[in-house]
Amino acid sequence: MTAQQQAAKRAFVVLNPVAGRTAPDAVEAAISAAFDGGSWTYDIYQTEPDVDLQERVRAAVAAGCDLVIAAGGDGTVSMVANCLVGSDVALGILPAGSANVLALELGIPADINAAAALLVGDHHQRELDVMRMENNYFILQIGVGLDSLMIKETDRESKRAFGRWAYMRTLANNLVGFESQRFSIVVDGKRLRPRAAQVLIANAGTLGARPLTWGDHIQPSDGHLDLCIVKVRSLLDYPRVLYQFLTGRRRGSSNIEYMRIQESVTIACDRPLPVQADGEIIGTTPISVRVVPHGIRVIVPLDAKPAAPIKIAREANRHN
Repeated sequence: MTAQQQAAKRAFVVLNPVAGRTAPDAVEAAISAAFDGGSWTYDIYQTEPDVDLQERVRAAVAAGCDLVIAAGGDGTVSMVANCLVGSDVALGILPAGSANVLALELGIPADINAAAALLVGDHHQRELDVMRMENNYFILQIGVGLDSLMIKETDRESKRAFGRWAYMRTLANNLVGFESQRFSIVVDGKRLRPRAAQVLIANAGTLGARPLTWGDHIQPSDGHLDLCIVKVRSLLDYPRVLYQFLTGRRRGSSNIEYMRIQESVTIACDRPLPVQADGEIIGTTPISVRVVPHGIRVIVPLDAKPAAPIKIAREANRHN
């Protein structure tokens, strides 16, 4: 073994071959172009339905890999990240899914070749908070209501054909007849009983398509989570809520309520409702979620910066 081979860093790549509209060959070509001939060695594992992905990732970490790369959508990223919480191994992201919300949130290039080049080029490791639910960890959002319905009812074929807009088509098709539910929520010991169309635990604000965001004050590195409650009384409220999200005019809205989560939150309903976490259906209510500050490191561009502190402070003051 040469001295260069001894000094080589090791990467483990998890490639979801059925995520989004990016062909696996294109992902492998981008990895090869970025990593071949440099100071890295790498192994690519293509996910299989009946194989425990997280067992493979944990084995790679135990074997001493320096970087784990998730090539797929937010669901793939979430499963890989679940194995890296609390470790010194960074997460790299190649956005090859339908929505790629986390990549958008962090300023990671949408182009697969540019994203691969970032991993071996100049970059920054950003520490992100994570959400713990039982023995699993999530990075983006955990939701009950319209978002879980939207994710549950959107099939893989639609996602491959329309990308993130497939979810919006599903949402539009399901608004008529959708009924708000009575929730029982406990935030850091404070009890709430709202009737809502959507209850969301947000670690990141991005909705998946700019400029749509749950709020500029929601940041994935601020040491806490944010609870978002969307209340609608009739179909006429939906255009109003959409306008408020598009324009950022959520202050004083009777339709949108925010609350900071410093430690934990529980969400229950009069009947079990589907729950989505990082874009995947993971069960039904009730759920209990805890904050894990700065739980994982993610590779981001050097110029990818969170919102200015003064802006975060102003938004937080508005909603607390």
